[in-house]
Amino acid sequence: MSSLFVNIIDLDKTNGHIVCSLQTSIVLFVCQYVKAPVILVVSKNIEDKHNKFKFSINDLSYTVILENDLPRPAAYCLLPVFQSNNGYYCTAGFCSSLRMLIKSIQKNWIWLLGFRQSCLSACAEVSSWTKYCEVQLQASINTFFNYQTSDENATYEIPIQLARFECHLSQPLQIHNINKRLNEKSLHPTQRFADEDNPTLSDVLILPNIHIAYKLLGENTMNTFLPLTLKWYKSVLERLDIGSYLECIIFDKVKLPLNLILPEVPLHSLYKCDLRRYNPRAKTYVKQNVQEIIQAFDTINININLSSNNLCPIDWEELPHEVRPSGGDIPDKRLIRKTQQLENLIQSTLNIVKNGDIVVDFCCGSGHLGIVIAYLVPNLTVILVDNKEESLRRARKRVEKLDLKNIMIVHSNLDYFKANFQVGLCLHGCGVATDLVLEKCLRQNAAFVICPCCYGGVQDNHILEYPRSQALRLANFSFEDYLVLCHCADQTHFDPNCTKTQQGYTCMAAVDKDRASRAIEVGYNVTLSKLEPPTCTPKNNMLIGIPS
Repeated sequence: MSSLFVNIIDLDKTNGHIVCSLQTSIVLFVCQYVKAPVILVVSKNIEDKHNKFKFSINDLSYTVILENDLPRPAAYCLLPVFQSNNGYYCTAGFCSSLRMLIKSIQKNWIWLLGFRQSCLSACAEVSSWTKYCEVQLQASINTFFNYQTSDENATYEIPIQLARFECHLSQPLQIHNINKRLNEKSLHPTQRFADEDNPTLSDVLILPNIHIAYKLLGENTMNTFLPLTLKWYKSVLERLDIGSYLECIIFDKVKLPLNLILPEVPLHSLYKCDLRRYNPRAKTYVKQNVQEIIQAFDTINININLSSNNLCPIDWEELPHEVRPSGGDIPDKRLIRKTQQLENLIQSTLNIVKNGDIVVDFCCGSGHLGIVIAYLVPNLTVILVDNKEESLRRARKRVEKLDLKNIMIVHSNLDYFKANFQVGLCLHGCGVATDLVLEKCLRQNAAFVICPCCYGGVQDNHILEYPRSQALRLANFSFEDYLVLCHCADQTHFDPNCTKTQQGYTCMAAVDKDRASRAIEVGYNVTLSKLEPPTCTPKNNMLIGIPS
């Protein structure tokens, strides 16, 4: 049976409630609304900087286990986690696990996933809407409970994410397939919901947050500062008949000052595709003198040279079809080059793994790399990790046909993956993903085999800062100049005599030397080499690191 696991801090059966975080309260609220059972995982070590909430469990279908009793692969992830009944596949993360829960229960709830079941399908790293629903709004609501003052004349700024939602509701409704619906005369939206002209999972996840704000601010304040949000709140309550479930979320009342202000926010929606979010003039790094920046990099003492990779081709004909790259639905025009890329990483991995190791194939896609490793070395445990549901669906089919018992699949962002492992792999993780994988490996003191990609996608985030190495930071190599290197590193082509290509490879080497230096500084032996043949991909650098 498939199961949804959620973290709780304590269980009080006598009073019929649990102690948990705001996020867990929202997950349980959804479970109660769709009448789905849940497994409560008691954990005394929850790293939650926010306030503790209570949730009434009198009408909740649940069982309780201890954290040490979590089955794999759910135990490899931060909760909430939805684990399928086959025992080797799980989905981790707030929005992703609830999407899988809804798909697994009765079909009469599938409407919550909206048009083409796409509601909240993109991960928070790439979707500003998912990030808002999963991270930003909850963090903003938690700030209510951090407020402390005895001065009633003080000024209190309403949490900024409430102002952003109010602005979002003032923008034109995003309607999918609008031309067809207009032709069929079926488009008559009379109400504005969060994501579509009908309620979706987005509305259900946002609702508890707005309910808490409504209870703390009061209806008059909501009507004054957040009138569209108040209208939306009442519309969702009426349409979904969901109000009674909100009463299960129990929280302390907070006394706020009478003098309230609403922060100013940009006038655009919460969607990333809203063109008003962009400022093309901000990308001034494309106008910089690249050669001057390369020369400045060369003056920094980073003694890492590019080496060649001695490749021994694999006899693919001896392997089952599902193990070969052709078994992963790779188009014929890419098949030879993909095979060459895989041979490089497979050979490098086989040179460093030991019996009993846990090997993680990060950003695994359809499992082209990890499935081969799992098949060739049965005494390894291989974990495939990716945030794309469709790619992992193909990987599952291949694993099931091969009946591999030493492989597990985790549908998750890197943030939610927490397993201990000995070797980390990543073939063409886009932009920041390469550095997130590298950082995961360094924190685990795990060996790594990484082939970077999409250098221009590098950007500062809540986990990483650039440059990565102390060598560049101590040399005051600026973030802006680093972005120039990353941008130009993507200007590589298959013509090796092209000036832009030569410059691109120089910039690629610079960025990867920074990554290698980061690992060397924490005690790794690192080699930086080229895939063989180099023509198998324009992004042909490979970093191999072994902890010393």
